[in-house]
Amino acid sequence: MIHNYLTIAFRFMLKQVGFTVINVFGLTVGITCSLLILLYVQDELSFDRFHPDAERTYRLGFQGNFQQKKINSTLTGSPAAEVIQKKIPEVESVFRLTKWATFPVRFGEKAFTEKYLLLADSNFFTFFNFELVAGDRNEVLKGAGKLVISESAAQRYFDYKGAGDSSPIGKKLMLAQGYEAVISGIAKDAPVNSHLHYSLILSLNSWDELATSGWIQGKVITYYKLKENVSPKEAEDKIFSLLEDKIDEELRREQKINLTQFKRRGDNAEFSSQPMLDIHLKSHLDDEIEINGNMQYIYMFSAIALFITLLACINFVNLSTARSVSRAKEVSIRKSIGALDGIIIRQFLLESYLYILIAFFIACFFVLVLLIPFNFFTDKHLSFFTLSHPFFFIGCLLFIFIIGLLAGSYPAFYLTQYNPIEVLKGSLRARRRRYGIRNILVIFQFFISACLIIATLVVYEQLQHLQKTNLGFEKDNLINLLHTKNLGKNASAFKDELLKNPEILSASYCNRLPPNIDWQSVFRSPESDKDFLLAVYEMDYDHLKTMGYSMEKGRFFSKDAGVDSNTVILNETAVQKLNLKDFEGKKLFTTYDSEKGALREVIGVMKDFNFQSLKDPIQPMAIILGYEPNWEMAIRISPGDPEDKIAFIRNAWKKFAPQTPFEYTFLDKNFEAKQKTEKQISKLFVFFTILAILIACFGLFGLATFTAEQRTKEIGIRKALGATMLEIGAMLNYDILKLVLFANLIAWPISGWIMYQWLDQFAYHITLHVWFFLFAGFVTVIIAFLSVSYQALKVARSNPVTSLRTD
Repeated sequence: MIHNYLTIAFRFMLKQVGFTVINVFGLTVGITCSLLILLYVQDELSFDRFHPDAERTYRLGFQGNFQQKKINSTLTGSPAAEVIQKKIPEVESVFRLTKWATFPVRFGEKAFTEKYLLLADSNFFTFFNFELVAGDRNEVLKGAGKLVISESAAQRYFDYKGAGDSSPIGKKLMLAQGYEAVISGIAKDAPVNSHLHYSLILSLNSWDELATSGWIQGKVITYYKLKENVSPKEAEDKIFSLLEDKIDEELRREQKINLTQFKRRGDNAEFSSQPMLDIHLKSHLDDEIEINGNMQYIYMFSAIALFITLLACINFVNLSTARSVSRAKEVSIRKSIGALDGIIIRQFLLESYLYILIAFFIACFFVLVLLIPFNFFTDKHLSFFTLSHPFFFIGCLLFIFIIGLLAGSYPAFYLTQYNPIEVLKGSLRARRRRYGIRNILVIFQFFISACLIIATLVVYEQLQHLQKTNLGFEKDNLINLLHTKNLGKNASAFKDELLKNPEILSASYCNRLPPNIDWQSVFRSPESDKDFLLAVYEMDYDHLKTMGYSMEKGRFFSKDAGVDSNTVILNETAVQKLNLKDFEGKKLFTTYDSEKGALREVIGVMKDFNFQSLKDPIQPMAIILGYEPNWEMAIRISPGDPEDKIAFIRNAWKKFAPQTPFEYTFLDKNFEAKQKTEKQISKLFVFFTILAILIACFGLFGLATFTAEQRTKEIGIRKALGATMLEIGAMLNYDILKLVLFANLIAWPISGWIMYQWLDQFAYHITLHVWFFLFAGFVTVIIAFLSVSYQALKVARSNPVTSLRTD
């Protein structure tokens, strides 16, 4: 029986080659998109699941309003871990880590900049499931100056080739500012799907600042692991209560107020807890160890995969029903000689599964081919062989089964509804004019297409808007030179050497450069008891000129003044925050760069400029005169090809800092890096939108074919009575275009609301203009018109005599 079904199916597929190709192509595109998105989503959801105790592991957070600024940070006070371990019996173990700034690390003549240097408690390798290939996991981080390096770091510094090779354990690496650490272990590189990565791990008690951390001033990230069969909520409540008591004690000791009074004056301090499995996709706190993913995008892409799959199924249904008339006699003859409806339904379902299996195997090939560019766009390391995992294999079988039911059920049941007597008498067309289901399918197709077009336009325009946003300074032709602190006493000579080149217009030292200014300190007026947390930007005398900032009032730092080391300049936002309308003669107290605190005179107000991500509004900032050298340098170069200028800077660097790697970035690229995720999303939206429109076109072509076949005799009569090609084309287009317009009317408010929610995360964002929606409507109408017009033109040009003879 099955052999007979397959024989009939292959005969029909070969007889209708054009429709077979279109059917298989539409399904292939839909399945390819779904598999790619499935791989992406699976990878995102797999983060940190390689830890056996991941479901029992949590991370503390600190949040509240403090010193007139909202805080929502991963950093907590360093004493918290020890207190939780001693006082909360539900907790099995606790762990702390922090991330050091990026800086060069040296061994002999080899020096590399390490971006993933962690300071961690000694139980790092027992708390987490990271693999240690050399060294004792209980001892490698015990004691100051102990260092564990990853296998890739061992290869960089020591040409380490793995187990059996000469071990670097016992050797020393030179870290920041001459600090030496002894290698005590080698660890496998962290899996890609980990929320934290490392190249070097230094023992946490090597860090001098650890002892200075209080309960409110957080400096470490604290994790805790619960014992089995413990209620997370009960443990969480106990932890929060304990830590709030400690905050209360610190407030009484340091500020002579209790926690209730602290909250009453408008401040707040409290702890939060987050499952480790939620960190990658659901955590976007300040001071994250790495940039995390976004659950919003998982939902978005999952929805796109679902919709594109449905579009492919709709395409298949429309094309199948469009050709159903040609098989009506076949079905009627089989029914007239005794074939039951169930047998006919099974036959057509088998044909549907045959199409889908062919499309699935072709889609697997396309996935294999497209994975490289897809990984490039998404910055992933997805593997095709993930599909061979038992979970995926079962999932793919289920996927094929569901798609087969979705795509094959309606055509199969539709064909069994023909009345054999009517079909064999030739009276089918007069009786079968029900378009309800197909109309709904067309509306759904173009609803999805319109939504994707609108989303693509909004994302693209928002990215363009961010690139054109006035930052408050000119970011082009600015080089951000790193590690300049290592110049030491050569700082002034290096700067003078650069300025000898007429193509280098200006150069200046600073602690950090936009958009990565993240230093902070507390400032307050001596007349007030309110503390304000301000960003701190250190700069030298030439920085205003180099960056192109503007003064609103007062003056900038000057060598002629002689006392500017005890002054401060505020940005406009800070002036508003501190309510300093008249700043002349005013002084602010701060502990920045002074253990006991000092007064700094306000000498000017600088116009606001963006110094962090454009998702965030401009924060209050204090600008002070920094040391020379400082951590970074801004170099303004002349427009044009930068290669010669960079070569000149590199040679000067080798002359004055030969022991430090030469590393730089362009400031405009730093801002673009902040928008990396949005750019990836934009590219994927364009890709999936084009595919969705393509699938919709095939589906519409199928429906146009069906409609034309149903109305062949009617069209012949109209032509015989003098109807023109234009009138016939308008008649066929009218039914379709009204469906497309209706789909747009549904899509506009829904897509508008979704994109409004997405735009709301940006401090600087576009307005949802009406042209976004009108353009989507225009594109979908044009696409529908072109898809239908081909078939309309074909029918309109046919001989009416032939049409009137149609059965």
